[in-house]
Parts: sequence; structure tokens; C-alpha cells
Amino acid sequence: MKLLRSYRTLRFTLVLFAILAQCVALGNFTLLLLAGTGTVLSWYITEGPRGKSLSPWIARLLVLTAFLYALFDALGPVEHLPMILGQFVVWLTVIKLYGKRTVENEAQLLLLGFLLMTVGALYATDFLFGIMLVFWSGFAAWVLLLFQLHHGMETIRAERFTAVPASHATPWTRPVAGLHARKAFRKTASLFLVLGLAGSVLFFIATPRERIDLVLKFAGTPESALERMSLSPGVDTLLSNNQVMTVALEDKQGNAVRMQQGLRLRGNVLDAYKGKGVWGSGSHLKSTVETVDDTLLPLTMAGDGDANVFMTVVLQQPSTQIYSLYRPVGIETVPPSRVTQNLANTTIRLTLGAEPIQRYKLAVDYTQTVTSPVSKRRHRYYNKAVHELALSLLQEYSVSIDEAPYSSELSERVARIFESYLRSNEFTYSLDASFFTVEERIEMGNDEDPIAAFILDHKRGHCEYFAAAMAAMCDTVNLPARVVTGYYVDRWDELSKTYVVFQRDAHAWVEVEIEPMAWVTYDPTPSTQDAPTWQKEMSFLHRIRFVWQQWELSWQSSVISFDSLAQKKILGAIDPFWRSHVETVTGWFSALYFGVVRWFDIGAGGRLWIDLVMGAAVLSGVAILLLRWKTRRAKKSLSISKKTEALVPIASVEFFAKMQRVLASHGYKKPQCLPAQTWIAQLQMSARSKEAAQRITDVYYRIRFGGYRPARSTRFELLQMVHEFECLLEKEKT
Repeated sequence: MKLLRSYRTLRFTLVLFAILAQCVALGNFTLLLLAGTGTVLSWYITEGPRGKSLSPWIARLLVLTAFLYALFDALGPVEHLPMILGQFVVWLTVIKLYGKRTVENEAQLLLLGFLLMTVGALYATDFLFGIMLVFWSGFAAWVLLLFQLHHGMETIRAERFTAVPASHATPWTRPVAGLHARKAFRKTASLFLVLGLAGSVLFFIATPRERIDLVLKFAGTPESALERMSLSPGVDTLLSNNQVMTVALEDKQGNAVRMQQGLRLRGNVLDAYKGKGVWGSGSHLKSTVETVDDTLLPLTMAGDGDANVFMTVVLQQPSTQIYSLYRPVGIETVPPSRVTQNLANTTIRLTLGAEPIQRYKLAVDYTQTVTSPVSKRRHRYYNKAVHELALSLLQEYSVSIDEAPYSSELSERVARIFESYLRSNEFTYSLDASFFTVEERIEMGNDEDPIAAFILDHKRGHCEYFAAAMAAMCDTVNLPARVVTGYYVDRWDELSKTYVVFQRDAHAWVEVEIEPMAWVTYDPTPSTQDAPTWQKEMSFLHRIRFVWQQWELSWQSSVISFDSLAQKKILGAIDPFWRSHVETVTGWFSALYFGVVRWFDIGAGGRLWIDLVMGAAVLSGVAILLLRWKTRRAKKSLSISKKTEALVPIASVEFFAKMQRVLASHGYKKPQCLPAQTWIAQLQMSARSKEAAQRITDVYYRIRFGGYRPARSTRFELLQMVHEFECLLEKEKT
């Protein structure tokens, strides 16, 4: 058959695809390289009539080796057991590919492929694996049907070959599966795929997952908005192009907005120096708000104003930190949660113990100057050498700080001097600590004041060092300043009209109090290559990566984290649609019904008569359906073709179909290939029962092949004979 010519290739491709999917689920490139190479080589070694296979003892030895290796790995953490099982099944499949090609071997390979995908689904959450799983499922349905056809063909070949005597030199005939086999196969496969897909979707919606699994997985996700910033000299900082979030800005009319300058997404404010290069948050004036669905809940922040920008943030992974432009005046989270505001520094985060969120919307009264009350700082930075350096810088610009308190002009000028100094060529932005020698790294690690060491000696570091240095220099001259951590982003995607934030965009900058309660942003980090403020337009490859990560996010939020809340939302969305259609249909039938009653206009009892007529019509329809069902059941049981049906009425032979059902219920099922009389003669039952069965069969043969047409009363008598035969069998059974 032409249909089976591609079977071996498709079967091999299916198994290879399952191995690749398992390697993707494991994230193991080495396993992918080794197992993939071994699988491809097996095609050239074992396939075909001249293919070679491993000896059984070698195959068993390899399986034992793989099992011992997996057993050794299983001594580790319990949560790694599914991954170890997946790796073991990969090697088991590769070994099986080098076995002798038999029907049993091919069936085992298909089962191993199914096992690979099942095990991978236990722990894989990648969008790529999800795509491969969906594709593999449809592909496997097609190959499985081909395997069944292949198995049947091989069985026919073997039976025909053994049926021909050895002395008779008859060629090995080619078996025929029937007319229109390809068309019937495609219809069956298509129906199987459609029903499988529909059943899978319904099962998915009916069985929501536990959301706690996803929450625990991302519970340790690193946040850029550090509540505690510790400077670690001599340690490399790695850049990552992994996407963190997307930020969409809209005006009051709903139009997309792109700012003329980059966005500073504020996370936490650090205004207390703890010593040894550690900065923390020392100002706390908290208020709690409960968010609700589809509503921007007002926030109690300092100052007045209405929202002029609406900010929608979609996080790649659930988070408890909320990043915002200044000044947020309203919030909506998905799902609803409890939000804590720190009024002392205008930051927001979820309350301790609240479930992480993946999407939120903020109404923002966008302003450049941050308004927040001054707190009495207990922990200020002071270093004599840094203080003297700060004074010398101010003296170079003829700035005197004798007056107290600072005026706004003086505060701004002092801040600009410190910012310009740190952005000068004396300092170098670097994430690479390998520039320093081993001795210098050890010395840095033991340094009690890494900020002073950065300002006075090393003058090389990343944004946290520059922000801490400027805040420290302001502290030494009694100018209120604080470090802000979050993200700086200027990467705009024109297609989606959003800002795309990567992990490498994590940043720290400084806010200085220029006037009472008015804080102005300063960024002392040099805008050089690799710095967060040095951002290029998205390239074509970056756009592809961005689109893929958007799909990954949709997969994680819509499929992997599908829980009872999402299920209720789907049902809630469908319910009005379903109800409206049901009401429309019932209303149409009601109008039609009353219209018919009015049209007949047969008095007060008209509705009763119409009810009786409609009831009779319904009962007649049910009776016709039952009759058709009984006729089709009898035709199928007696294998009556359309040509035979034209000669022999089904009603005349219905009694014999009933007798076959009676015998089948007692364990005597008729083989399709045996004639009725031969079958009855072979039945192992009492003489009385066999005699009754033979009498009924003789009448059936007279009707089917002898042209006898019983009258209606005779048909009832034949049915009564079948009933008596059934009672006889029941009596003998008891």
C-alpha cells in the first residue's frame, strides 16, 4: 500500500522528536547532542532489510549501565527524580532503536516515545516543550493508526505465507486492505485528531491546576528593587538579556505614549547607611490597600493631582515588587491582592504573605520631582577622607556650604558638582572584577568601607557603587540624599508600542532633596557601553526574542498557571453568551408556538389541542428513531448489505438478530467468518437448547435464502420462540 510507504520514516521521526522534546524539557544540551547523534546513526545501521542490530546480551548490559547511572543520580534531591527518570528513558529509547526491527520492537518504541513525552510533561513549563507536545500528540495519533495498519498487513502476509505449501512455488502475494483505504484512513485519523483535541481542551478546562506550585517555583526570583544593597568589591556582575517585564503607557484617550527620555521605574528607596557598604531602607510610613478586579483603586500618596498617564506592566515572572513611575495615584492588580504603600518614600509593594502577581496597572500623575516627607535619619554615612574630598570639590567651584539650611539653588549646585565628578573620566563603569589582581580582591573583601575605597582608590565599579558614592558624598556635607533601586529603560518596541525591560536594565540612582519634601533625580553612573543607561534600539534578533518571550509569558500565565480562578473567569465569560443564545432560541420557539395557536384560532381549548398534536408528533419522532435504531442494529448483527435488504425485509429476520444477542449475553458470541448453521452446530450447550436454536436457525435460512416471507403473526411467534429459548438458557444456567 502507498499509505504504508512512509510508515518507517514517520515512526522514526516520531521517536526522534520525543527524544528532542525530552532534552528540551531537561534543558540538557549535552544529552541532546549525544542522544540525537545516536538516534540518527541508528537509522543508517538498523533500518532496512540488511540492517544490523545489537545482540540481546549487549542491549541488556547497556540498559543495566544506564539504570545504575540513574540510580546513582537518584541519591540526590527528591525533586530531581522526574528529571532522572526522563534521562533514563532517553537512553533506554536510544538502546531500543538498535534492536531488531520486529512488530513488537516497534510497538515498544512507540510506547517509549509516549513515556518520554509524559515524563517531560511532569516538570517542563517551557513554551517550546508545550508546542512540541501538542505537535507530537497529533503526529503520534497518525503514526499509531499507521502502526495498526502495518501490523495488520504483516499479519496477513505471515498467514498467507504459511498457508501455501512448500512444494507449491506460489509467489508471496501482496495483501490487499480494501478499496479507498487511504481515504478511509485519512477520515479516521482526522476524526481522531479533532476528537482528541476537543477532549483535551475540555479536560484542561475542567481540571484546573493548583496555583501554589507556580508561586513556589518563582518564590526565589531575584528582584532588582533591593531592600538591602550590599557592595561586594571584587565580584563579577553578570549581564542577562532575559526579559523581566513590558511597560505600556497610555494617555487619557487610550493612545500609546513614548516618553522623550527613558523611564525610571522606582522600586525601593534606601536612605540608611548600615556600615560596611550596606544601604537599607530606614523610612517607614505605611498604609495598606485592598485591590479589586477591573477597578483602579486610589492610592494615598503625598501631594495632589490627577492621573495623566496610565501604566500597564506585564511581568515575565510573578513578583511581589511593584515598579512605578512617579507619582502613582491608582492601582489595579491581577489577581486582586493587598498592597502596602510606604508614604515616606512613595514606593509600593505587596503585603508580606500576599500571592505574587504577574500583571498590574497604575494611574500615574507623572512629574519629575518626587514629593515625600523628610525623615529623621539615624544612619548617615561619614568618612573623613571622603568629607575632605567633597569639600575640595566644592571649593574648586567656589561653593560655600556654611549657610544652613541649604537653599534650593545651592542644593542643586552641590548635587551637580558631585554628579559631574563621578561621571568624569576619573571613574570607569565596569561589571568585570577580573581587572583587579587576586591580592586586590582579597583586600577589597576585607575593607570596612568599600565606598571610600571606590571613591578614593579603585574608581571602578557598576551603578550601585556610583549611586552609593554620590549619596555618601552628600551625607558628608549634610545634604539629604538617598539611593533608589529599580530599572531604567529606553528600549521601545514599535510593533507592540511597549517598553521592553531586560534584567541588564537593573539600575541604581540618587534622589537629592533640593527643597523641603522635594527630591530631584540625579544619575552619577557614566553613560558608557554596558551601563544600564546605554541602550540601543531593538535589533531584528532582539525583536524575535521579544516575541518569543511574549509567547512564553502567555503560555506560563494562561496554561501552566491555569487555576480555579482562571476557570471561573472562562465560565463567567461563556455564561452570558450561552444564556443569551438559550433565551433567544426558547423565545423564538415560544413565539412560534403562540403564533400557531393564534393562527388555528379554535377557541379556548386551542392551546390544549396544539399541545396534544405536538406531543403526538414528538412521540412519533421518538418511535421512528427507535425503529431506525433497531433496524440498523439488526442489519449490523446479521451483516445484511443494501442489496440483500432490498430482497429480505429486516423485520422478517429481526428474530434471529435477537437470538444472536441472547447467545452473546450468555457467552456465545458469533464469529464474523462462520455461517450461522455452522456456528450453532459448534455451540457447547444442552441438547434441548441446541435443538431450539437449530429450529430458529432453519427458519432464518428459509427466509434469508429460500424466499420465505412470514406473515406478521408468524414474526411475533418467532420472537416468542426466541424469548422461550432465552428462558431455557436462563433456567439451565441456574
